[in-house]
Amino acid sequence: TIEIKSGYGLSRSSEEKMLKAAKSLKRAQIVTTYLGAHAIPSEYQSESQYLTDLKKHLLRIKAQELSARVDIFIEKGYFSVEKAESYLRDAKKLGFDITIHADQLSRTGASQLAVKLGARSADHAIMLTQKDKRILAKSQTTAVLLPIADFYLKCDYPDARSLIDQGGRVAIATDFNPGSSPSQSLPLLGLLSRLEMKMTLPEVFAALTFNAAQALGLESSRGALIPGLQGDFFVCDQSWDQFFYDLNPIPVLKTFVQGRQVFTRKVRL
Repeated sequence: TIEIKSGYGLSRSSEEKMLKAAKSLKRAQIVTTYLGAHAIPSEYQSESQYLTDLKKHLLRIKAQELSARVDIFIEKGYFSVEKAESYLRDAKKLGFDITIHADQLSRTGASQLAVKLGARSADHAIMLTQKDKRILAKSQTTAVLLPIADFYLKCDYPDARSLIDQGGRVAIATDFNPGSSPSQSLPLLGLLSRLEMKMTLPEVFAALTFNAAQALGLESSRGALIPGLQGDFFVCDQSWDQFFYDLNPIPVLKTFVQGRQVFTRKVRL
């Protein structure tokens, strides 16, 4: 299961093109997220003007069933907490799940807004105060941490240890994109989570599976190998405690989706 976000065209046609392309992919179960509010295009005079247009565009996204999720980048020079709250409330009224690019480069209060609005996730969540961490940790909002982006941008790493110790739910993802995180490497993601964010190996497994499903609102159907959930898993030829120790590829032998085998590695003799 893979989440794919738009947000790299910032026009109606390009955003819809990306979402349609994502939904056309067949070799994984795709969750699309509409990130029209990634930046303010140069032809707009203000964030208010652009967000007003985006609110209208939400109706087209809904009508075409291109996405059931809406994201926004809250940051200085991009979108403010106040304007984002109005936009996200309108999105929720239309039936969208919401998520927020929160407190990545500076402390904006976006993580607290995510909790206030019942967002599925607060993504990045780096520049948090102790109060922010307590509020996020005690909520149902998942903190989706993206350490590969932090590595490339030379940012601080999120304080996963404190969030988890306070009872917070942490997921991790590659944030694969051409601008700030040009890597799809799960070994690198897991290694940075262990080394830089002080997560234990079981916590990394949980962050990649059930907690990630929670962030996408899919916890009732996938994310764990328990009765009632679909059987998505792979088989490998190394012990679980050898994962995310180095950067070698994960030695996948077989892959199953919904209990059906969809991949077998060819072994050369």
